[in-house]
Amino acid sequence: MTRSFLIGPVSFLGGWSRWRRCAAVGMIGTVGPVPILAQPLGQAVYRAQCAACHDGDGSVRAPRRASLGSMSPRAILATLTQGTMRQVAASLSDDDRRAVAEYLAQRPLTSIALPATAYCSQPRQTDKASAGDWTAWGGAPTGTGFRTAEQAGVSASQVPGLELQWAFAFPGGTVTRSQPSVAGDQLLVGSQFGEVYSLDAASGCIRWTYQGDAAVKGVIAVSGPNAGGIRTAVAADFLTGVVALDVATGKPLWRVRVGDHPSSNITGSPVIHADRVYVPVSSMEVVAAQSATYRCCTSSGAVVALDLATGATIWRHRAIALPATEVGKTPAGRPMFGPAGAPIWSSPTVDSARGVLYVGTGENYTHPTTTTSDAILAIGLATGTLVWSFQATAGDAYNMACGAAKGDNCPAPNGSDVDFGQAPLLTTLPTGRDLLVVGQKLGVVYALDPDRRGAVVWLAKVSRGGALGGVHWGVAAGEGRVYVPISDRATPVDPPGLARPGLHALDLVTGSPLWSQSAPACTGRLGCFAAFSAAPTAIPGVVFAGGLDGHLRGFAAADGTLLWDFDAGREFPTINGVPGRGGAFDGPGPTVAGGMIFASSGYGLFGQTPGNVLLALRPKVP
Repeated sequence: MTRSFLIGPVSFLGGWSRWRRCAAVGMIGTVGPVPILAQPLGQAVYRAQCAACHDGDGSVRAPRRASLGSMSPRAILATLTQGTMRQVAASLSDDDRRAVAEYLAQRPLTSIALPATAYCSQPRQTDKASAGDWTAWGGAPTGTGFRTAEQAGVSASQVPGLELQWAFAFPGGTVTRSQPSVAGDQLLVGSQFGEVYSLDAASGCIRWTYQGDAAVKGVIAVSGPNAGGIRTAVAADFLTGVVALDVATGKPLWRVRVGDHPSSNITGSPVIHADRVYVPVSSMEVVAAQSATYRCCTSSGAVVALDLATGATIWRHRAIALPATEVGKTPAGRPMFGPAGAPIWSSPTVDSARGVLYVGTGENYTHPTTTTSDAILAIGLATGTLVWSFQATAGDAYNMACGAAKGDNCPAPNGSDVDFGQAPLLTTLPTGRDLLVVGQKLGVVYALDPDRRGAVVWLAKVSRGGALGGVHWGVAAGEGRVYVPISDRATPVDPPGLARPGLHALDLVTGSPLWSQSAPACTGRLGCFAAFSAAPTAIPGVVFAGGLDGHLRGFAAADGTLLWDFDAGREFPTINGVPGRGGAFDGPGPTVAGGMIFASSGYGLFGQTPGNVLLALRPKVP
């Protein structure tokens, strides 16, 4: 048995039943090889529509031409049709988008068939809840990124002996950023092209797949069993589609779309609590504003509460309460709108004891700015109303027109884009007191008191910070410490200060520095940067951190001593027979569960090293 995946975006609006019908006749996205006859067209489209950003001296967030050439045509085309560039590329025809993808990748869109050996020969339905289950971003709805000894199944003494058990490759992938979740002994993970895979945790074979419409960038949330014994997995895609799947079979239970704006997207993860699903909503107007003709900006970040059983909307909370109206003109005389922005890039955190949900928000895209941007919001679980908010940085108006050469839609004055890109985490001190801990792209870590409306207990300025972090994706907390990865990659809008890329530990009670490990220098590898940007994961005695240099490392929690170093920047033989290669670790931290570590490697954005592998590691057997 083989199943083929087109190395180009595939949309299966018919859902699971249509997927099953297509699979039965071997039709999943298959096409024959095509010659690169469209290169002249692709070159012309690129020069006219893309070169100004990707060949210029603008923001580091626009990948340079060399970086684009390392991507697959499937990845480039998906970015243009369903990803970050979909609004920018909206005026292009299907032929134009395909041509530019083939031109940049210097190879045609083709298909790849998965061999029969990629699938489990005797699929099991072992999805019963266990102590090691990883069911939300950071492991649980509180998002701490810390695993107890029982949950982890890996001890500090075993970490130096960790070795690769298996590798799974995502066909045509270049950005591997979905954090795997664990339900029983099966692994659930999303892909850059909308697939949801159920893998056997021990072997990596495929139990079932579901084909969605767009990238699943966060973790797949997993519920406990309902009255009928069914566990539900909820995946949210970049185009704001949310689907509930039977964990055992992959059969869809319901599917809805939660975006309410043409630029709405989801980069964070849903979280399940009791009988509801809470979904964060962001927007890509921050990118669309690069175009001088774009009518900037009218979107707002949001959280949507859905019924777990049906997908029905229970409430919607807008991060910006007021709708946008025309507030001025651009230098070219086009209308500018506001307030806008305050996107919610990351995942909600559940505080069941206080009946609230915490989210971090991003910058405003235009003036006027609001008090709920660059902020932590506490929202009522039951009602969706704002309980309190804490704003870390006021007046941060920014969009991607604010590069080295400011475009018409750049607000004046503009900020430094130092929002909260991570999910707040809820942790408990040895005294029993709860703290909300969250890192900001400004390089500051805050401890907030959830019982005093987010009052600051302590703050620690760890680094200079900037648009690419500072703290980019998250911190972890456990054993009286906060583990803080710092990127501090330079961009044209960064604030002044000392860059301190590396991994740092703070005292959880006081915020005082405990130890620091500078990011190792790296040379000789395309897209290699000395920085820690991905969220860390901790177990008793050890903290794991992935670097932008393609290394996953384990450090001693007490003093930062390096215990283990795994270089993923290479090719891997894969369990599913697809060519696989590791790259930068960015986005999620590794999942640690049931005696194994699962890590997504490859992040072909921001000039970093692409890759398409999910790596499974376990301690060496004596």
